[in-house]
Amino acid sequence: MRKVLDEYRALSDEVLKPHENRVPRFLEAMKKSLDSRANWTFWLPYVLSLDTCMKCGTCAEVCPLYLGSGRREIYHPAVRADMLRRIYRRYFTLAGRLFPRLVGAEDLTEEKLDALAEGSYRCTVCRRCAYVCPVAIDNGLIIREARKILEAIDIAPDELREKGTRKQLEMGNATGTPTAAFLDIVDFLVEEIQDTKGYKIEIPVDKKGAEYLVMHNAGDYLAFAETVMGAAEIFHAAGVDWTLNSPATGINDVVNYGVFFSDVELEKVLRAQIKTCIDLKIKTLVVGECGHAFEAFKYIMMRLVPEEERPFEVKSILELIDQWIGEGRIKVDPRKNPEPVTYHDSCKLGRLGGLYEEPRRILQACCTDFREMHPNREMSYCCGGGSGFAIMTKGDFLKFRMETYGKIKARQMEETGASIVALACSNCKGQFREIINYYKLPVRFAGISELVANALVL
Repeated sequence: MRKVLDEYRALSDEVLKPHENRVPRFLEAMKKSLDSRANWTFWLPYVLSLDTCMKCGTCAEVCPLYLGSGRREIYHPAVRADMLRRIYRRYFTLAGRLFPRLVGAEDLTEEKLDALAEGSYRCTVCRRCAYVCPVAIDNGLIIREARKILEAIDIAPDELREKGTRKQLEMGNATGTPTAAFLDIVDFLVEEIQDTKGYKIEIPVDKKGAEYLVMHNAGDYLAFAETVMGAAEIFHAAGVDWTLNSPATGINDVVNYGVFFSDVELEKVLRAQIKTCIDLKIKTLVVGECGHAFEAFKYIMMRLVPEEERPFEVKSILELIDQWIGEGRIKVDPRKNPEPVTYHDSCKLGRLGGLYEEPRRILQACCTDFREMHPNREMSYCCGGGSGFAIMTKGDFLKFRMETYGKIKARQMEETGASIVALACSNCKGQFREIINYYKLPVRFAGISELVANALVL
């Protein structure tokens, strides 16, 4: 444990706050996390994962952080999770209270609390380790629960809380874009489509009673506009009743950073997003190219919000595009995308969302040369942008992302020989943008919607 503490001390301090007597507060928050009524959403897999670990090392051999770091002990999934397990055993089990040394329990100190905070934000919670564990232990879930406890004592990255969930609730989106600026962006996108594609389309905004409300990651309007334009072209080509929405209607940002660190923040954002959908009287919420938003809406919402309080369907934009191509509602010509294309499985869309074949059918229909990365699907490596990491750059964090997770993904891209990597998640786009620049790869990234729009036959 001393070696782990020393190594974490040498890392950056992007999540740590000035010391105060935080140990009693942490233990009180952890006690609440172990209450089946207070933490009913994730309590059972959480306590089972705390109680059981065979230390077999299977998880480490699939962890992209551990492998990408050159097998540094501090990045071993079980070692990270054991920082919380030791606290659990010491303070919340009878054996740990009576015979702590015999069961590997240790007293919690401020120094160990700092190490836990640092370790909890070096893991992207990609859950690849949980997928291969022979006894179904979820070390990723333990890390997320540790983040929840830390947030309860005011330890959380500014990018996720102050600049994330709280700005989103205050401004309608995490980018802080006001309604007037949003409408200007939409007008610009309409003009850009006309200039580049030679035809003019309407992008409806704030239309009540529409069949589909398309809600994008707000950052896409500023950083990945091709994705937003591609989606607009697709919905126009499909001839369906659809709309975007502005901050004037409530939340117009599909992200929910609470997924990464706090059930309280997660539910606040989710409730505000649901209210927006209800106020607009839409029939289907279409989640844009954002992995964690799909998890929040498609799966976590089912556990947190009763069905009668969410009177609309939820679909990923990938599901709709795949359906419309299959039905012939939109027609595509793969010859319009002649370059070799590969696809990265986003952890949230794939391992946690089950969307494996939809993006592949789309790309095979829209591109002449589709190539797989290996491994893929359930065993795809996390790119390193998940869990909020794509927007965290303080201290050495960008270098850390690039030289662990990023190194593995750079190698995978090179092995395919593809010149385009197709992505369906905004956090992945942010990470791949940095990977391509950092390793000077002759590759560009593109959203699925962008590639489909390129291939449209109108």
